[in-house]
Amino acid sequence: MRRLAHLVARYGRAIRCDLRARYNLDLHVEWQQRRWSALLDYIDRLPRDSQFVEALTSDEEWAMAVLDQDHEDRAPSRRMSEWSPHVEVLTSVLDAVRENTRAVVAAAGGKPGKFVPAPRPRTAIDRARKRKREITHNRLKAKLLPNGPATVV
Repeated sequence: MRRLAHLVARYGRAIRCDLRARYNLDLHVEWQQRRWSALLDYIDRLPRDSQFVEALTSDEEWAMAVLDQDHEDRAPSRRMSEWSPHVEVLTSVLDAVRENTRAVVAAAGGKPGKFVPAPRPRTAIDRARKRKREITHNRLKAKLLPNGPATVV
């Protein structure tokens, strides 16, 4: 409830417009009927092109608070709900253009930067595959280095 109250106090106009446009809901009515959990669900699932997300990502105070938190270096990821066939094709084209640019730079004698593919959604299967690879890697490492890695002096 506290988080919802904060969001509505800070970004209420944008939230009100998004709820009306996307879900045909009235923020005031939903609030009065104490549908707070549902409101948070709706707000948390607003797409990146919503007015709320625009207001949030334009908020300097929010940006500083995010930077102050101790985050791991996470690669950006797209939400599966925003991963349409069109976005998938455009992402592949973007990666191909980046690879081609690297090849042209290399052919001209330059040093191309590291290729970083455009973000894609990460599914539970992707995360499970990564965990499985890490487990396999750690088991192999334990077999090869039973007493831990040798210290180089």
